[in-house]
Amino acid sequence: MTIEYRAQAHTREVNTNMADNHIGPIKDSYSVMKEICGGVYAGLSLIFPQIPAYVASRQAECLLAACKASQEKLRAASISLESQRACTLKLGLPWIEWASLEEDPSLRDLWANLLANELNPNKPEPRTAFISIIKDLSPLDAQLLNKVYKDARRATTKAPFMPYAPTPLVMFFDTRVLAKTSDAEDFDVRVSIQNLKRCSLIDDLPVMQKIEPREAKQIGGATTGSRVFFQHTALVPPDPNKFRLTELGCLFLDSCVADAGQAS
Repeated sequence: MTIEYRAQAHTREVNTNMADNHIGPIKDSYSVMKEICGGVYAGLSLIFPQIPAYVASRQAECLLAACKASQEKLRAASISLESQRACTLKLGLPWIEWASLEEDPSLRDLWANLLANELNPNKPEPRTAFISIIKDLSPLDAQLLNKVYKDARRATTKAPFMPYAPTPLVMFFDTRVLAKTSDAEDFDVRVSIQNLKRCSLIDDLPVMQKIEPREAKQIGGATTGSRVFFQHTALVPPDPNKFRLTELGCLFLDSCVADAGQAS
């Protein structure tokens, strides 16, 4: 089977599934995206006739897989197609562009969760900034985020990942523990942690160190004054092995790591 024939077959499959529940909620966005990108593939075809068809075929496969996964999550949450919230163009168009380029299953799951939670009327609308965050993540980053999410849910009975949470999750995570529980090297885990910090999903955890003993000082005159005890405290450099979730990180976990039907 030639590449051109495979591409045509995939195009027919995508067009057929546009009427299906898998990608129905974003079919208008897909049409707009197809018109925008059409010129790029047309230009490439002048130099490499087979490349546009091959790229379109691979993108169609990735996009369809992400859309199917998203709708499966919504069905598991008992959210019917009729009750789903409309997907905004502001989030839908970039979602289509980047989800169609994702071939890794762990990262594709983040894209599927993002769309599912966007269509879920029972959850707050995800921030469009999550598009740029997911596209900058590696498979190991996604693996660590899933581990952090599971550990956090086990540590608290009230999930801290919703917008109404008064404070970010007050617990810390240890890079060394994550390295031991993953299949990655310690160096790779530290690189992932640095990237998650760059994305503002996690942050260093400052530590207050108390210095003893208490110091007594005389305030005022000898007869009218009083002795005041001062407890000295000082900020020490943060432990490079420990970090906490930021407020943005809590929202990201709820929008992109948690399944649409998962209780918050």
